[in-house]
Amino acid sequence: MKSKQAGRLAAALSVMLLMLPGCGGVGDQPDLGQVSGTITLDGKPLSNIVVVFQPDSGRPARGRTDADGKYELTYIRDTRGTKIGHNRVEIAPSEEEDDPIAEEADPDTLEFKRPTKSRKAKIPARYNTQSELEADVQPGENTFDFELTS
Repeated sequence: MKSKQAGRLAAALSVMLLMLPGCGGVGDQPDLGQVSGTITLDGKPLSNIVVVFQPDSGRPARGRTDADGKYELTYIRDTRGTKIGHNRVEIAPSEEEDDPIAEEADPDTLEFKRPTKSRKAKIPARYNTQSELEADVQPGENTFDFELTS
């Protein structure tokens, strides 16, 4: 009886050991290239702009520009980079950081403040929804600067 239980335990352990290599690794993640750069519009750095690299197939990578217009792509969570190969690039204002006080009521008069004009940069459609931008990402470090014109 004990040898039968020991045999089952050995079989269960063997199955578990065979499954370990598939757990927790990078598994199906494609090879990535590290991408950074600067985005300007008419020579001025664009801040708080989202840049998306969309490969021909697979998950896109995203980045956001800082005050100097610099960005770095993130593939997923804490993984930097984007899929190697041809990518279509889209650049658009961030949907975050809209003016939060634009529609608040003034507590003294209970009147709504007039909505302020958005400070978001106007980026021509040829750089986002109808993007003409492309990038060929290589293994290792890549720098793609985009000098947009209005």
